[in-house]
Amino acid sequence: MHIDGNAVRIVAQDTRSSFASYDRAILDAARLSVTMMEANALSEVPARDSQIALRTLHESTGHLLSARGSMVKLVGHFNSVKRRSDQAPMNVGCPGETPLSGSLQEDVQTSEAAFD
Repeated sequence: MHIDGNAVRIVAQDTRSSFASYDRAILDAARLSVTMMEANALSEVPARDSQIALRTLHESTGHLLSARGSMVKLVGHFNSVKRRSDQAPMNVGCPGETPLSGSLQEDVQTSEAAFD
């Protein structure tokens, strides 16, 4: 089957962008969870109210993780279609950079510098 090469590159770029968006949203939700816990510790919010908020945030984050998982399945389908097309040899790369890319490496370099 014929697939336009430019279309393959554009879909690949938009796929990487979508993964980055999901990853940022999941990271933001994790930060919000920590912030809520810290705010609860400094406040007099009733346990029932904080529990509702945390449970709702957890549920929302679960939806984000599920949606990201669906994207993983979509990439598998894209790859299957591409393998059966005239664009099979084209390498457009897997989704790569995330909001955390490099963070651990930067932390390692920072801690190593502190021991010099």
